[in-house]
Amino acid sequence: MGLDINAVRFLIDARKRGVDFGEVITLGRQDLNVFPAKMIEVLEANGFPAAAFKEDKALYAEPAFLSLGAKKVHSLDASDFEGASFVQDLNQPIKPELKQRFDLVVDGGTLEHVFNFPLALQSCMEMVKPGGHILFHTCANNWCGHGFYQFSPELYYRALSPENGFEITRMILHMVGPYAKWYEVSDPNAVRARVELVSFAPMQLLVLAKRTAVKPIFASPPQQSDYTPRWQPTKPGDPPPVNYEPPRPWISTALPGVARLLNVIKNGVGLLRTHTLWNRRSYRPVSKP
Repeated sequence: MGLDINAVRFLIDARKRGVDFGEVITLGRQDLNVFPAKMIEVLEANGFPAAAFKEDKALYAEPAFLSLGAKKVHSLDASDFEGASFVQDLNQPIKPELKQRFDLVVDGGTLEHVFNFPLALQSCMEMVKPGGHILFHTCANNWCGHGFYQFSPELYYRALSPENGFEITRMILHMVGPYAKWYEVSDPNAVRARVELVSFAPMQLLVLAKRTAVKPIFASPPQQSDYTPRWQPTKPGDPPPVNYEPPRPWISTALPGVARLLNVIKNGVGLLRTHTLWNRRSYRPVSKP
């Protein structure tokens, strides 16, 4: 667990967008996996003080948060082996005194290692003050075995939703590594399509969300946005939609071998169009701070 240069740049972007760092808590005591010279360059280029990185080598991430305006930085872990401020197993409900306490909750790579993920995510959301924010940097694709889970954009869009008192303010996808390009990720509900990806390299998500209201979290379990319209009537009083199977094209009967070949080509082209970073409806290139 730790901040890499992508996480640092995302934190800078959040700060420039007006996110109050005030009182911060990180899941696990975060390492700082960025050379001091790079921290100085990036902070000063964006107008933030970098004195802490000129005086000493920071092994942990607290100086990064303090440089961005945090007044106090806490950490939470299942044990105190790295000096965490709070000892808490996220497989269990959090203590009441941690709820609605922090201006910024940061998951820099913890939740994919927690078996009881829905409860851990709920706990993280409960720790945020009204008007505060939560930030995730997590595995998205092609990192099988790193933790228990890899996560999709829709998971966060549906969980961090107005129904649960949150709204996502920004979501970025990037390849692992310091020179990765950034892509703004669309909400599947907004584009009316699944936001999917087949990639050759490990990918990560950066997610920032604001707590807009205090509501019971996951009172209704999140559902994928393309499923719910299938069982909901279009107008009050209408019966639920019935699945419609279109007629098979004539070529599938007349020339089945040709039809199969054309179908393979169609599916391949379709995957390139919908399941790669070339899909501009789902992934839009953006510059990094």
